[in-house]
Amino acid sequence: MKNKLTYFITRSSMFGIGFFLLFKNASKDAWISVLLGTLLGVIILYIYKHLKDFFKNTNMRDLLSKTTFGKIYLVIFTIFYMFLILMILILLPMFVNSFYLLYTPKILVVIPFLLLALYISSKEKRVLESLSSLLCFFSVIIIIIYALFLTKYLEFDHLLPIYSERSFNIIKVALIYASITSIPQIITINYSSNSFKDDLKDYLMGTFFTFLITLFTILSLGDPLIRIYSFPEYAVLKQIKILDFIENIENLSTFIWYFDMFITLSSLTTNLKETLPKKYNPIWYYSLVLLTLYLAVFVIGHNYRLIITLFYAYPAILFGFFLLFVILLIYIKKSQKIKAYKKSLQD
Repeated sequence: MKNKLTYFITRSSMFGIGFFLLFKNASKDAWISVLLGTLLGVIILYIYKHLKDFFKNTNMRDLLSKTTFGKIYLVIFTIFYMFLILMILILLPMFVNSFYLLYTPKILVVIPFLLLALYISSKEKRVLESLSSLLCFFSVIIIIIYALFLTKYLEFDHLLPIYSERSFNIIKVALIYASITSIPQIITINYSSNSFKDDLKDYLMGTFFTFLITLFTILSLGDPLIRIYSFPEYAVLKQIKILDFIENIENLSTFIWYFDMFITLSSLTTNLKETLPKKYNPIWYYSLVLLTLYLAVFVIGHNYRLIITLFYAYPAILFGFFLLFVILLIYIKKSQKIKAYKKSLQD
């Protein structure tokens, strides 16, 4: 069945990281960067299409483990999945401790979320695919409802003058947006049920709602507020009042961000499990998950300076991984050995 993993992965890195970097660097012109970054993101998706086509109907681990070069890439994929899991486990308690459970230990915030993702990874992939389709519907509905609530707070003067930021900043943010929304799409390489057309449609849908949130945040807060807030995409909803006395309805909006992080985290844990060697797989799997949890909560999570440094470096790190994935694509296209292994596995 078709899934909506691409939609959630497109949006998962925007909350807390993406919007923070967009508004810090491009301010009220960030919406221009989102449009430009979307075009770059489509190109990256097209490159991934060739990787997905090659591994279609073939277990990536079984195929890559046949060559030394392939085994190196299994390690690279493992590190990549752990890195993205790390970012989610850092971001989740950072948000919860900032707005809700101020004094709750980070480990208590993360554990239930992670355990549920591990439970999903123990099921068949169709469970995650079905869940993503269901949650996508609720995600879209919630975004549309809150966008309607915000309409009376929009001030179009906040956009003027258009193109006031330097061209370098706008292009830089376009590259940032492309990297954090499209490069993690390699996660879907193990899910062959969707065609490139379906992935493209889901990516554009995800980026459309991201653009809508970006635009509405700018129109509601304006510069310099969008630069000041750590979570401007959430802070903008605090001004919403219904009938002039019903307040704090922004709390319901957090479900869309939890959906994004949860579906992406479940996809990552599932992929991590499938990438590791079959021998002693559970031992490797849970050991690496625990290591990532320890780093996220007790090492990086308690060092705010390290978190900010990691957030700023996040797009560059993703681009580094993307270059490695391009090298993999060149390798599988040129290597007769890997093609022969693929044919033998299919036979």
